Amino acid sequence: MSDGYKAIKGIAAAKYVVKKSRFLAEAKAVENQDKVKRFVVDVKNRIPQATHYCYAYSIGNEDDKLEYVSDAGEPTHSAGPPILAAIHANELSNTIIVVARYYGGINLGIGGLIRAYGACARACLENATIETRIKYRELYVDVPYSQIGTVVTLCKRMGGQVRSINYEPNPNIHIQIKERQLESIQEQLQSIGITPRY
Repeated sequence: MSDGYKAIKGIAAAKYVVKKSRFLAEAKAVENQDKVKRFVVDVKNRIPQATHYCYAYSIGNEDDKLEYVSDAGEPTHSAGPPILAAIHANELSNTIIVVARYYGGINLGIGGLIRAYGACARACLENATIETRIKYRELYVDVPYSQIGTVVTLCKRMGGQVRSINYEPNPNIHIQIKERQLESIQEQLQSIGITPRY
């Protein structure tokens, strides 16, 4: 398992015109379906009265990946899948692309739509600033006073960060650790009689 994944920084945008139909794309990093829904609404507000709002997203990594495509009234598989293909081609995670289309009066056919939605999505990602983000997990460790130093040392040795230590009413340590180190630190904490919470 790697430490990081590639995602978009900020919002990327692009415009594509073919046979008088205008395609306007926006892309953004999203971590969950609530943020997906909010972004789709935001795009509809920024790009009002388009004929279609097609989109695709990929959230999560490896075993917990969640992907979805929407053709939004276009012929089946003519819009969402080519948008998702652009996300895959750039090896992005936690990413959504919405492509709004203003119909220009000339039918593009299914092949033309696939090419247009795919081209607009790719152009959008070409305009994007892509960064590598590290996957972290948060742990909360209830610990006896006598073992505070041991847990802090263990955390630092594994490349984690102690976010805070609370002493009242009982000692509790908030730890941030790279996701790939999660299982290892759990095992080491349990070996000294400590079970972390999430």
